[in-house]
Amino acid sequence: MTTTTSPKTTSAPVATINVPSPMGKKMPLEGSYVVWNNRGGSGKTNLTYHLAIKYAYRNPDKTVLVVDMCPQADLSHAFLGDDEDGRDYVSQIGSLKKDPMILDGQQRIPRTISGYLDIYTSVGLPNNVDPRTFLFNVSKFNNQLPRNVYLLCGDTSLELLGKAMDLKRSSHTITPYANPWRTITQSLRAFVHKIGERRGIKLMTFIDTNSSFSICTEIALTAADRLILPVSEDHLHRNGFEYLFSLLYGFSQPSSIYYYYRHYSFYYRADENGVKLPKIHLILCKVGSSIKESKIGIGGSVPTPDEIDKCWRFVYDTYTKHRDAFEIRTSSILAASPTHERTCATAPRLSSISLTPSLIHEQRPSSLSVSLTTPSSVSHCPNHINKLNNLTQPYQIQTFEEFMRQYVMHIGNEANVVSRIAIISHSPLLAVKHPHHSHEYQICAQTFDKTLNDIVERI
Repeated sequence: MTTTTSPKTTSAPVATINVPSPMGKKMPLEGSYVVWNNRGGSGKTNLTYHLAIKYAYRNPDKTVLVVDMCPQADLSHAFLGDDEDGRDYVSQIGSLKKDPMILDGQQRIPRTISGYLDIYTSVGLPNNVDPRTFLFNVSKFNNQLPRNVYLLCGDTSLELLGKAMDLKRSSHTITPYANPWRTITQSLRAFVHKIGERRGIKLMTFIDTNSSFSICTEIALTAADRLILPVSEDHLHRNGFEYLFSLLYGFSQPSSIYYYYRHYSFYYRADENGVKLPKIHLILCKVGSSIKESKIGIGGSVPTPDEIDKCWRFVYDTYTKHRDAFEIRTSSILAASPTHERTCATAPRLSSISLTPSLIHEQRPSSLSVSLTTPSSVSHCPNHINKLNNLTQPYQIQTFEEFMRQYVMHIGNEANVVSRIAIISHSPLLAVKHPHHSHEYQICAQTFDKTLNDIVERI
C-alpha cells in the first residue's frame, strides 16, 4: 500500500505545530457512539452495522457517519461487498486499485481509515484536503442501504499502522506536533469534528472497534462521547467487567503492581493530557443459553443465574462508586419507555431519502406531536413550563433494579443468527418479509427489528 512517508529524523530541530484540541469545543453532533468490548465475538460489528442502518432509516434528515476501526474491516465489507469482478472491494480500496485519493497532483492515498490516520499523524491534514473525500456513500454500492449513511472505510493495514502511530505518539522527533500523544490519540475525533462542523449538518456517528486494547482502539474510544457495551450472558463474569473497567477507567486494579506502572496506562495518560473518555451509555446483553445448559456454572462455559446476578450487582456497585463514568440520566429519559413508539412520523421509504452531491441535504425534521415541546401549549400554562424544566434535570438512580432498567437491555438469541445472515448477504435487516426467507426466520427478523427500534429509542 502506498501511503504518506513519515519525516526522517535529522539533527535539525523539528518545527512543532500546536493543534487546537477538539476537546475545547462542543462536538457539533447529534451524538457519537463507540461500540466496544475487550472480548472478541461479542457482536460489535453486527450491532454497529444494523444500528447505523436502523438509525439512518428512522432519521432521514440526519447524516450517519460509520467508522470502521477494526483491522479486520468486516464492517466495511458488509457495507461495500465485492466489486464487479467478485473481489473484495475493501482490499481493492486499501491497495489503491480502486478510488485512490490524489494529493498534490501526484501522491496516491487510500480512501480508508489508514490513509487518513497516516497523513494526519505524519504531517497533518492539508488545508486543501476536504475530509469528506475519504467517505463512501454506501448506497452507491448497495441500493438496499439508506442514502444518508457514509462510511470511513476500514483497512487491513490498520494494525501495522498502529505500531507506527504508537512510536510517533511517544516521540517529539518524528512528529510535527507540540503534544503528539494528545493530537494522535484524538486524530479520529478531529476528523469527526471536521465533518460535523459543516453548516446545516446533523451528524450521528457510530464507530466499530477491535477487541484488543491497542492504540487503534484508544483512538476510537476517544472519538466518541458515549460507549455502547455489548456482552453475552454465556460469558458474563465479574472478572470480565473488572478488567474492562480497569483498562478504560482505571477502576478495580487487580494488583498493587499496577500502581507503580500506572503512568504507562491509557487512562492515566488520557487524564494527564486532558483527553476525554466516553461515558457508558448502554450495556446490551445477549441472553444466555437454556437453563439446563446454565447448570454448568464456574469452570464450565455458562454461568448460573446466581452468578449472573452477582456480576450485575458488581457493575451496579461500580456505578455507585464511579457515577461520572456513566452517561447521566435525566428525568425525561427515565420517563420515556423504549417499548413505546415515539409520536413522530415514521421514516419515509428509501426512494424519498436524498442527499446532495456535497454530502449534506438538509431536510425539515418530522413534526412532533408531543404537546410539551410546542410553544403554544406552554405559553398559557405556567405549570407546564415547570414540568418541562423538571423533565430535563439530572437524576440519581438509587436502586439496583432502576439501574438495570436504565443501563442494561437484554437481546434475544435470534439476533445472532439473523444479523449474521443479513451481513453475509449484504442485506439490511429492514424488509423482514423477504420471499426467500422461512416463516421462522421472518419471525426472528421481526423480533430483532423491534430490538433495534428499542435501542434507537435510547439514543
